[in-house]
Amino acid sequence: MKFGDNLEDSTYEPWKDNYVQYNALKKQLEQGLNGPNGWTERDEGIFGQTLDSDLTKIYAFVNSKFEELQERTTKAELRVATFQEAYNQKALESLTAAISEITDEVNQLSKYCRTNYAGFLKIVKKHDKNVPYKLRPVFMVQLKSRAFYNVNFDSLVVRLSKLYHTIGAESLPFGTPITPSTLTGMINQQGLDRRSFKFWVHPDNVMEVKTTVLKHLPVILYTPRGPGPNNSESLDPSLSSVYLDNSSFDLYNTKLERKEGAQAIRLRWYGSPSNNEIFVERKIHHEINKLGEYHDRFSIKEKYVDAFLKGTYTLDRQVAKLKEQGVKSPAEIEQFQELVKDVQKGIVDMKLRPILRTVYNRTAFQIPGDNRVRLSLDTDLCMIREDNLDGVTRSGNHWRRMDVEYPIGTKTAHEQDMTRFNYAILEVKLELPPNKATPAWVEELMNSHLVESAESFSKYVHGVAVLLESHVALLPFWLAQLEKDSGRTPDAMRGQLSADTPSISRANSTAEIESINSRRSSVVSRAESEHGPALSKGKSRSMDVVVDNNYGGPYGTAPRPGSSRASSIKKGFGFKGLGGVFKKSKGKDSRETSPLLGPTQADDAVPQIRIIPPKPKKVVGVLKVEAKVFFANERTFLKWMNFAVLLGTLGVGLFNAGDNIGRFAGILLAITALLTLVYSIWLYERRLTMLRNKDPGPYDEPVMPTLMCVCLLTAISLNFYLKSNVKSKP
Repeated sequence: MKFGDNLEDSTYEPWKDNYVQYNALKKQLEQGLNGPNGWTERDEGIFGQTLDSDLTKIYAFVNSKFEELQERTTKAELRVATFQEAYNQKALESLTAAISEITDEVNQLSKYCRTNYAGFLKIVKKHDKNVPYKLRPVFMVQLKSRAFYNVNFDSLVVRLSKLYHTIGAESLPFGTPITPSTLTGMINQQGLDRRSFKFWVHPDNVMEVKTTVLKHLPVILYTPRGPGPNNSESLDPSLSSVYLDNSSFDLYNTKLERKEGAQAIRLRWYGSPSNNEIFVERKIHHEINKLGEYHDRFSIKEKYVDAFLKGTYTLDRQVAKLKEQGVKSPAEIEQFQELVKDVQKGIVDMKLRPILRTVYNRTAFQIPGDNRVRLSLDTDLCMIREDNLDGVTRSGNHWRRMDVEYPIGTKTAHEQDMTRFNYAILEVKLELPPNKATPAWVEELMNSHLVESAESFSKYVHGVAVLLESHVALLPFWLAQLEKDSGRTPDAMRGQLSADTPSISRANSTAEIESINSRRSSVVSRAESEHGPALSKGKSRSMDVVVDNNYGGPYGTAPRPGSSRASSIKKGFGFKGLGGVFKKSKGKDSRETSPLLGPTQADDAVPQIRIIPPKPKKVVGVLKVEAKVFFANERTFLKWMNFAVLLGTLGVGLFNAGDNIGRFAGILLAITALLTLVYSIWLYERRLTMLRNKDPGPYDEPVMPTLMCVCLLTAISLNFYLKSNVKSKP
């Protein structure tokens, strides 16, 4: 779909005169380029004036509209303050309508900013592509000076959330900011066992998701400790986590494969790195329901983190302080001690070190003290390497690198060590009683066009797969899904994979990801051997260079027939290599082509070098079971049962109507039928359980069909053998 048509569809009718004149600017380009003198300086001046006029107009409109929305929100807050004193149903309806109107316009203003920003970039790109004058460098400076697209709507979202839940049905008071420690106190310290659903949200839909949720749940504010203002304008929504792992990436592999008991250990803080309160968190995966997760954490001061990771610092002082205060029971204190010791022992024993940092802005929605429904929306996700691998010192001996400046801009000095995830991540956590249904508005949101399911997505797994791809043997399945989704908008998923990675179809994503892994890898070393193929060594090397002396020995001599060197190199079998099977063999003087050396003669002393692609990396994915698979299992069971009944009928008939030989064959057939019937029931139940658990298999059954054939063959052979040996009566 062309951007001009998309702009018309996205235009908010009351503001239609305040959008970028994309079609008019495009028409100016076409008329100037098609003019008798081509594109002149006069055309460039007119185009630049129109563009600058639109930028000034939009910048002024956004500022005035944002101020207007703030004033209207302030008036609504004053009305709410007097509303409780003079309750009136008509006044309540009027106030609710006013707040809803403000919410809708906030959503529309967010879309307006994104649409016009995209329009400016599109028209400037089209200009620079067709015109000899380069406008982009100058225009980007002007755009940065009037950055209408960087409006922060978080303060308005928080204020509207308070308004909704002050006049709401539950009559909640104005929300009080909640610290991470307070929130931790609300959570059962023994851990949470809840259902969790993850979704990707396109940047264009982020504000609409926020305005949808805030009508039902209030916004939680994470307040830093210490003096200072704690209002929505002063709070820093950023959240940072440093994930730990070892050089073998054991935690990465177990989490990617979703094994029972897979752990993720991270160090988390809220706001800027100057925050002194660090939370040590551990998440344990439950395989029982595929969605459960056991989550517990405790806090530690930043200056003790390094010693804690090395095992030289314990939290004995904090435990003694808890005992003196008497706030917690002895059982809770003992449980806290066990948690700390268990986490520290795991870090020391597994030699865990900082690997990856994730930084993002979180907006959380939850009724304070009520864990039944909780939603979190993470935006501006950035993943940064913290490891010291590849001979590069990043975090060093410290638990986190100190050269990362907050807030993280679009361009930093460490772009080679980071990747950005341009989708927002919505997580829905439910902790409902067994007989309590999911709220209708939550179901509607999860099934709407605003979100896309990302059930097994993990920030840590994605960051490692993209930034440390050469150090791991497994890749997540959603990389193919992201590459497919990137086609929806040109700039939607920029930075997810390397630029030379081709698009992947969702139908055969696994096979094509494996192909991508081979193509993205580079030849990092070349090994030679006189007695056979020389394979490159090293963990970071992804392709092997093989020296083939089949076209001449080390000194031009022919190889020995039947030697291992002559048979070690084989052409790969596939659709591309299939034609080589039918090619005529070339003569002795025919020329061969080497991928690295070019044409070579058969009697050349120079060996031929071939590149053997590495073994493709395994892609770990979630098995999606459709309804027809269950029906196929039932049909298979019925086929087995049908065969068993037919065989049993034949056996019983032979037993009742035949002689001794027939009875013997009938017994064998009847026993085979009974075993087949019992086995088919067991096989049906086994496969049904595997399908319900989304077990990847295997589902084939090579044993029983073979056994049935042997039994039938035995029964028929014995029958013929015995019958042929019976002498007929004269």
